[in-house]
Amino acid sequence: MIRTYRAEDKDYIINSHYELYHREFKYDLSFRDFVLKSIGGFIERGDPHENIFILDVNGKPSGSISIKKHDDTTAQLGLFLVEPVAQGTGYGQKLVEKAITFSKEKGYNRIILWTNGELKAARKIYIKMGFELRETKTSFLSNQEIIEEKWERLIKGISG
Repeated sequence: MIRTYRAEDKDYIINSHYELYHREFKYDLSFRDFVLKSIGGFIERGDPHENIFILDVNGKPSGSISIKKHDDTTAQLGLFLVEPVAQGTGYGQKLVEKAITFSKEKGYNRIILWTNGELKAARKIYIKMGFELRETKTSFLSNQEIIEEKWERLIKGISG
């Protein structure tokens, strides 16, 4: 089941992102701070054109995805995570579909997202869901050099 964010989900989102990215990619605590800031902004803005969705499997949070307002016509996808035990089950695609549907309902024309080149499984989902790579840049984040990628998907008048 995919449900909307509740206040008690804040710690889950922060801790699950940090633990997974630290374990798999050696991200440092600055990544945890980035996630905390992202959720804090969502809570502070209280914008009805933004949302965080939680993947709930058997009553347990098992993933997340967010949509925030980049500008009046563009949504930005973020906080996308599927717990390792739920990966490969199609839940990741369902979370992205939920984010796209929400963005369409809120009248956005396109969705952008920033990801890292090393996140291969997420990239496969983005491609399958119609996102296209638009930009890459090398950055030093979380105490390491990474390749950031900007992806985009037009959504106005597009089905799927």
